[in-house]
Amino acid sequence: MRLRSGSLLAIIVLLTPVLGRAEIDPALTGLSAGGGDATSVFFSPAAITRLDESELVLQTAFVYQESKFRVDESTIDGGNSDNDEKSLLIPGAYYVRPLGERLRLGVSVSVPSGIGHDYGKSWSGRYLSEESNLAFLAAAAPLAYRLTERWSVAAGPYLIYTDSRTKARVNNILPEFGDGNVRLEEDGAALGWLAGVMYEPTPTTRLAASYKSSVDPKLEGTPSFNNLDPLLREALAAADLLGTEIDVDFKVPAIAQGGFYTEFGDRWSATGDVVWINMSEFGITRVSVGEDRITVRDGGYRDSWMGSVGLKYRYREDRAVSVGAMYFTSPISDGNRNIALPFDRVFGVGAGAERPCWGFQCKMSLNYFDLGDGDLAEDGGPLLGSIEGSFSKNWAVMLDIQLRKIF
Repeated sequence: MRLRSGSLLAIIVLLTPVLGRAEIDPALTGLSAGGGDATSVFFSPAAITRLDESELVLQTAFVYQESKFRVDESTIDGGNSDNDEKSLLIPGAYYVRPLGERLRLGVSVSVPSGIGHDYGKSWSGRYLSEESNLAFLAAAAPLAYRLTERWSVAAGPYLIYTDSRTKARVNNILPEFGDGNVRLEEDGAALGWLAGVMYEPTPTTRLAASYKSSVDPKLEGTPSFNNLDPLLREALAAADLLGTEIDVDFKVPAIAQGGFYTEFGDRWSATGDVVWINMSEFGITRVSVGEDRITVRDGGYRDSWMGSVGLKYRYREDRAVSVGAMYFTSPISDGNRNIALPFDRVFGVGAGAERPCWGFQCKMSLNYFDLGDGDLAEDGGPLLGSIEGSFSKNWAVMLDIQLRKIF
């Protein structure tokens, strides 16, 4: 069986706070033109021409997320979802090495996004979705070249590894069998490319833009079933759907971004960023089982935008404090939103500090993200049921820690 779907790189931390980071200042500010350290490799590769010595940045983000879906109306009993609490540790490493006076090599390995919900086994939407998880691992190796004192360019390959897992309960035809369940796991990798440009009109002001191509990893997986009643198992077997591999045309959408960095006064600096994600290419594998079919649904997504602003006060050469705010538009309308990945708008704020510690230059920020109410109405038919509702809780906090070492 071959089905059509798509997915995201979406950034970048945009859909959830785990999504992407680079020259991270609070609330994901300074992504495009910050250019202060090796974390620029992935999101602003041209900016690494500003680094004159080899350096390594090790990064860890500690994320706590809590959500709970409140069911207002449903055709299946079970009520609200379980309270979903997640604690995640997200690592990253970024390295820059000068190759002569004008050329720089950057290498990064990071987790630019991770998305998912665990609703529980007995709630009203269990036949639509019990659990869904989508995670990415990204590696990039761009070369950056300073053309003149004001202009720099960069380009190179990047690799995306995608892992997707979805689970749902199965509404057996014979009630004495209770619920069955279906699980689908897929993974795959593919190469894309990234490019960037930076313009520095003055020593204290710079403008930068970058682009990442879409990537098409081919995912394959075979649904596994448990506790199907004889009638449903016979119907699926007659349709040749038991033990059948599902091939998914999976797309990580293209991302473009641009921004500025400027200093004013003796100690202050500000950044602004705009990010576009081609979310109209995005969908998500979500498996469900009817009487005689296995369904993998697409999402009906639309392009999304993120804007962010940041402010930093450097009270000593190696010490600073900063604040930031960001807003990400919803990649799907309320009418098209589905429970598997109920994306909504995201609003975030954060505060951070930099100072020497343990032989490194350390940067820490604490960030809060409001992930929206995810209001939706979804109709899956008689066996899967329909639900209407929204999230009564849907938020996350992220503590981001970066350790910078110059060699």
